[in-house]
Amino acid sequence: MDDNLKDFVSYLNQSLPSDIDYRELSNLCLTLFCIIGILPERFQSLELNKENLAIIFSKIAKEKKLPTYPPLASVYGASFHKSHDKGHWLEVMASILKLKNEPDIKEAEKLLILS
Repeated sequence: MDDNLKDFVSYLNQSLPSDIDYRELSNLCLTLFCIIGILPERFQSLELNKENLAIIFSKIAKEKKLPTYPPLASVYGASFHKSHDKGHWLEVMASILKLKNEPDIKEAEKLLILS
């Protein structure tokens, strides 16, 4: 992971509440997979492709101590991998295509510090 992505992970860790739940984090992942315009300008040029997002969100899930097998994971078609694994977050993002899950962008914006 390059320094810019590390800065982004640090920003997310500062922005997100310590008690963030799985649904909120999954929604943020889906939102950033679809649109990065909600991020501060300094992060809008990052390569936030599905691979990078999956790595970032698996790291955050572990740091925020989310359950490894959250009950809501099946809503996102993501019950084959632990939430601390990259594969889990790839499944969450794929749910947009497979299950037609749409992110709640307004909810995701509320989680972010816009500085």
